[in-house]
Order: sequence, then structure tokens, then C-alpha cells
Amino acid sequence: MAQWVIPPRPHTRLDEVRDALDEIEARLPSLRGAGPAAVDLLVLFDRVAETLDRLEEAGADVRAERGRLDAAWRALQGRARIFLKEAGPRLQEQRRRMEGADLRPWWFLDRFYAEQQRRGLLRKGLFGLVGVLVLALAWLGYERFLAPPPEVRQALYHADQGQAWMEQGDLERALAEFETAAALTPDDVEMWLWVGVLRQRLGDPEGAEEAFRRAREQGLEEWEFRFQRGTLLLQIGDLAAAMDDAESAVELAPEWGYGYYLRASVRAMKGEIEAALADYQRAASLAHAAQDDQLEAMARAQIAFLLQYRRP
Repeated sequence: MAQWVIPPRPHTRLDEVRDALDEIEARLPSLRGAGPAAVDLLVLFDRVAETLDRLEEAGADVRAERGRLDAAWRALQGRARIFLKEAGPRLQEQRRRMEGADLRPWWFLDRFYAEQQRRGLLRKGLFGLVGVLVLALAWLGYERFLAPPPEVRQALYHADQGQAWMEQGDLERALAEFETAAALTPDDVEMWLWVGVLRQRLGDPEGAEEAFRRAREQGLEEWEFRFQRGTLLLQIGDLAAAMDDAESAVELAPEWGYGYYLRASVRAMKGEIEAALADYQRAASLAHAAQDDQLEAMARAQIAFLLQYRRP
């Protein structure tokens, strides 16, 4: 009796790519314990990428496979610390052996990871910077309360509670605390500004404008108002609005160093390091001319910090 033999399906280059992608996706979760052989994963990445390039040039539709490769690369970036620990010095050795070749991004995973760590340190430092800026703002206001009466002490307590709720992400409770503080000390600009920025963040523009009006009534110059509001906007992470206030402060008072300091802080938080350095330098120069030792010291401290962590 005759037997029918079904020939195997031809193994195409696209099949090879899919097989290699299967292998990559299988290896990614089990990098721990791979040792220096982890670097072989990058060779697989190269093989897939080169084959996909050739297939695309030939007119093949490889969008699905390209998407899988991109997803695998993102996954590897997420596991960079484990990969680099396993690969050890072999990654750099392999890269040196391939010197002169057009290396793809995954061969520089160590540099990518170092940059991410640097950015993490920078971001932590910049959050500290925001804290310094807020402390400076509080110091400027505290001169009015050298011997705070009971209602002021109570308002400060509610403001501290508001800060705590805000750090936990509960903006409604934070707003309630700052509203209580503002009611206790209706001539305290910062309390009304907090009420305004929180109402604005919670989608109450009319309430925000009313709070900002109450803040302006306390006799601030417009550039001082912009600086103080911009500082709080920076603290809650509204960089666009904080930049608008910083630009206004600089435009309204070009010889006042605090506007430049605020703009530098926003730019630093956005990663615009060179522009931030220029603004900090301008703030320091203006502070020196005005004999404002505190602002000059703050600006020069931030210059030193950014010079330490900026990209080589």
C-alpha cells in the first residue's frame, strides 16, 4: 500500500527570524545565572535585525516581527542590571573585538544603564533642588512671623498637614488643610497660592483665580507673585505652568535674580541642563550685585551640582 509523504514546509528566512525571536523571548526571563554567555543574546538580536533589514529591502512585510524585536529590546533594557551583572567584562571585550563595525544600540547597554542611573541621581537631586527652592520661599515669608501668634502656628500646622497629604497624592485633603490655613492667616500669600494651585490642579479654574486674586491683594509685585506661584507649581510637577510664571518673572524684572533661579530650576527638571546652568549663573551674578548672599549661595550650589552630573 502506497504511503503518502507530506514534505515539510520550506523554512524561509522569515521563519528563521521568528525562530530567533522565539529564542530571544525565551532567554529574556531567565538571564539570571546565564553568566558571560548572556552576551550571546545580543548576537541573536543582531541576527534578527540584519535579516529584517534585508527582508524589508526586498519588499517583505515584517512589521509584526519588527514589533517583537522592539519589544524584546525594551524588555532587555528593563533587565539591564541583571544582564550586565551576568555578562561582566565580556560585553566590553566583545564590543572591542567588533570595533569599526556599525554596532546596534544593544551593544551599548552598559552605557545606557549608566546614563539611566545618572539621570536617576540627577532627578533625585533636582527634587532636592525643589525642596531648597520651597524652603527659600518659606524663609522669605517667615520674616513676617518672627514671633508667630497662636493662629499663625495653627496655620503652619495645617500647612504641614497639607504638604503631607499632597506627598501622598491626596490633593483634596491637602486643599482642605491649606484652605483652613488660609482662613486662619488671610494675609499669608503662600497659603492662598497653595489653595489656588491645588484648585487649579483639581479642575476648579474659577476657584483658583479667586485664590490667586486673594494672594495678589497682599501687596506683592507681579513678578514676586509669579515667582512664588511658579515655585509651588514646580513642586506639584506642573512644569509647563511653572515655566510660564518663570518667564513672566524674568520679563517683568530682568534684574531680579529669583526669576532666573526659578526658570533654571524648571529647565533642570526638564533635563535642559545647559540652559539651566546659564540661568543659575545669571541668578548668581544678579544676587552678587544685589548683595543677596542666600540666593547667590543657592544658585552656585546648583551650578556645582549640575556640573557634576551633566552629560560629558
